[in-house]
Amino acid sequence: MLTRIKAVLDANIDYGGAIMGATLLGGIVFWVNSAHGAPLAATAALKQMAYTFFVAGFIVKNNERLARRLARPAPSLLLATAVSTGLAVGLTFCMHSMKGTPEPFLSTLPTALLGPPGFLLLAWRARRDPGPVGPLAGAARLDD
Repeated sequence: MLTRIKAVLDANIDYGGAIMGATLLGGIVFWVNSAHGAPLAATAALKQMAYTFFVAGFIVKNNERLARRLARPAPSLLLATAVSTGLAVGLTFCMHSMKGTPEPFLSTLPTALLGPPGFLLLAWRARRDPGPVGPLAGAARLDD
């Protein structure tokens, strides 16, 4: 069972991006909420770090898949960036709107600002280096 869980995680999470994103965004969210005291800021930061590791790790991997899904580069980059940004911002705001984050909007702002250029860069990089990514690696493009 643990081997199966690890295989699913390996296929669907970009661990390097997940660790970097969790550290960066967790630190920013701690700083944004620090005026409300260390316990509340730490709660918000830990929620952001856990969320970023799992959800954003998946979104980055999915972004790469979407970037390679269409034959033409411009629509493919637009699709990958828009879907990934929408998921990241929407889910981040929902998570911070739950009890425990004093400033949900300000805690979501870094994702909203860093997401679009970051996802565009990752999508462009995935188009440039068309190696296999996850379980959809062998799937046909939609407009072939």
